[in-house]
This record gives sequence, structure tokens and C-alpha cells, in this order.
Amino acid sequence: MKLIPLGVGGAFTERFYHNNYVAEIGTKKLLIDAGTTLRESMKKAGYSYVDIDSVWISHLHFDHAGGLEELVMQRFWQFKDGQHTPIKTPVFVHQKVYSQLRKLLSAALDNQGRTVDDFCAFTVVNDQDIIHFEGVELQIFDTTNSHAKGLVSSGLFIKGPLGNVLFPSDVKDLHKANLLRFVNDDTLAIFQDTSFTFNGVHAQFKDVLAYYPKEIHSSIYAMHYNDNIEDYLQEIERAGIQYVKQREPITLPLK
Repeated sequence: MKLIPLGVGGAFTERFYHNNYVAEIGTKKLLIDAGTTLRESMKKAGYSYVDIDSVWISHLHFDHAGGLEELVMQRFWQFKDGQHTPIKTPVFVHQKVYSQLRKLLSAALDNQGRTVDDFCAFTVVNDQDIIHFEGVELQIFDTTNSHAKGLVSSGLFIKGPLGNVLFPSDVKDLHKANLLRFVNDDTLAIFQDTSFTFNGVHAQFKDVLAYYPKEIHSSIYAMHYNDNIEDYLQEIERAGIQYVKQREPITLPLK
């Protein structure tokens, strides 16, 4: 798997794009979240909307879902030789997020005789469900109330024959999310939102280090971080973790 960070910043970043990714798995490209900066961040990374094979939406904050409507509309309104050749977008979503996501998109897409189902092909899953995707398994798990109280949210676990990747998305309460159930000797990477100052809805750096066993700190990739990340590089190096760099691919041997 090659993971390309379209952006690495928080919701209010002025320096980095939103924390969204393209995961190239086999011959397919999975878009991990679709924030409002997606229009620019995908272009800067060399992708177009039609390059994407499937999308996973973790939750409905604008830096994770605000660009989805444009993506599905532009894919639908494709023309070849003057003929409408729509591309329906496969969307993976946890059942707790689904009704809210559908309502959000339907407000704009349910008109002129069309519904959101003309634009999206939803795969709605529970915690126990497995999505088979290009030789790996995708498991979407509930993290409701772990990011923000009262907010429905989810994380993503990618399991391959040669190793696993954990992508919790946004989490404040690491214990409530119970992320360690996905961590073992086969863990290749944990992409963890990490705040270096107090934040009411994101895990702080000290909390991340305290939660995960020290022997796997080298597998942690800090993401969704502050714009002044350079102020904390020595601290990151001393802790033995890594940090995600915008548009710098990360290759992981899932299979």
C-alpha cells in the first residue's frame, strides 16, 4: 500500500490542507476522507476526482466530509463524445455515520428527479463487517463520543497478509475508542491525530505517548497537527515517533 497525504493539517489550518489521504492498494485508490480543501489538495498531489475508486468518510466535520458533494457531483457529470457518462462513487461508511451523511448529501442532490443514490453507491457496515478490497480487509469501527461528545464518528483498520494499518481518524479519548484492540505484532503503522497544544477534541502528544506501548512508538505517525510543527520536531524525534509530511508518500508492505 502506498499512502499519499493530500494534507496533514487540522480543520483551521492556514498552512496545510485538510488531513485527507489517497491509499493506493493494488490497482485501486481509496480516498480517506474528503474535506473542503479536497479540490486543491488532490490537484496538487496529481489526482483528479475520476481517479478515485472508493471513498471512506470517518465523520461529518467539514475537514473530513465538506468536499464530498463536489466530488460525487463532478464524477456524475462526466461527458464523453457529448454523451453523459456518469460515474457513481462507491462510499464506505459505518452505519452510525450513514444516516447523517445521507441527509447531508440529500439536501443538495435530491432534486430534478434524482436522489443521492444516483451519485453514490453506499456500502454500510457495522463493526464486525469486513470489506474485501484488493487483497486486504477493511474494517470500519465505531468511535462515537471518542472525538467529541455527542459526535458520531468511525475509524478504519486495514488488515493485509503482511501487516496491518490503523487509521483512527480524529480521536480525543483514546481509551474510549479502545484502539489497542487493533494493535499487535503485525502493526505496521498507526496514523494518529496528534495535537501539540491543548485541544478539546484531539489527543495531545503526551496522551498518545502514554496510551500506546513504548515498543510500538516507532510505528506511530503523527497527523492532523498544528501549523507550527517545526517547533515540535525535536520533541517528536526524542519520542521516537514519526510524522506525516504533506504529499510525501508512505509505502507499507500490506501484501
